[in-house]
Amino acid sequence: MIAAVAATMASVSMADISITGDAYIAYADNGISDVNTKNAKRVNINFKGKSGATTVIASARGDDQDVDTRTSKLSLHQFYITTKVGPVDIKAGDFYGTVGLGAFSKSESNTDALMLSTKIGPAKVGVYTHDSKDTTGSTNIFASTKVAGTTVKLQHNAHSTKGWTNLMAKGTFNGISVAAENHDSKEGKDVTLIHVGGKVAGVNWDIAQLKNDKTATGFASAKNNSKLAPLGSMLIGTGARGGTTTAAANVGHFSKILGLAVKTKLAGNTVKAIFTKNTLFANAVASTVEDKVTGMELILTRPLSGGMLTANLGKISGANTDNKALNSTNKGLRFDVKF
Repeated sequence: MIAAVAATMASVSMADISITGDAYIAYADNGISDVNTKNAKRVNINFKGKSGATTVIASARGDDQDVDTRTSKLSLHQFYITTKVGPVDIKAGDFYGTVGLGAFSKSESNTDALMLSTKIGPAKVGVYTHDSKDTTGSTNIFASTKVAGTTVKLQHNAHSTKGWTNLMAKGTFNGISVAAENHDSKEGKDVTLIHVGGKVAGVNWDIAQLKNDKTATGFASAKNNSKLAPLGSMLIGTGARGGTTTAAANVGHFSKILGLAVKTKLAGNTVKAIFTKNTLFANAVASTVEDKVTGMELILTRPLSGGMLTANLGKISGANTDNKALNSTNKGLRFDVKF
């Protein structure tokens, strides 16, 4: 019996298996709904198994975003395999994908997806396809390389009516990080993003500008891109960080976002302030005209008991009568932990 137990323990110890995850619990007053206070929590568990050059990843998640839709169930939201056949890297299954820097599409869940890639000299080239229920053209080819320290990536979808071309570049020059993206769509859903950042005297600064074509708004199409939070905003991006309960809008609601963020350390805390000048689309939140609005945020984070505590206070101001629900002070408290 001792020999059998020892053999079993040896086989378990040799197995290349890991479990990681993250979770949060949040309390927020988003100032918009009839019942302003909103509580939310989420746990995400990733199981990874490895055998030789093949890795299997399964991710289970339990979301509790709304008291009326609590299910207390874990659901599998990712399941995929990565492996290598000769010079070709393969990723297949259900997994998330981002186009460029994420200005148009960030962390979208795709099913029955397949990505093949390989190196040709200094460049990485490949093809990515997935099940597309809305017939938007699910296959694109891509190529990326480094030029003088700058990463450049080109992605192209050749769909006859809904295809697009995305060009992204990012690099750091003399301590200044620069990232830019241009998304050109046959449907006219064009998006551009420029992000510049650096550090001066212990203060991190970032400037970003995002522009949406008037037909790119989430209210006029199925794609609303809720997971992009410019400058780390907690006012914009309802799906960012697994769900930001204080967010009042998504990037698809704006024809233009222009903002500045500054961040510094203070008494063991990280303090971040964000100021944005934005233009809401005319059809955002039932409005009939474009609104010039401002966003102001103060975000404080502090390591606490193995996790991260975040307190935030923010407000979008200047929305017209039809958009008055946005003219509210949003505040929240959130505790994140990774394991």
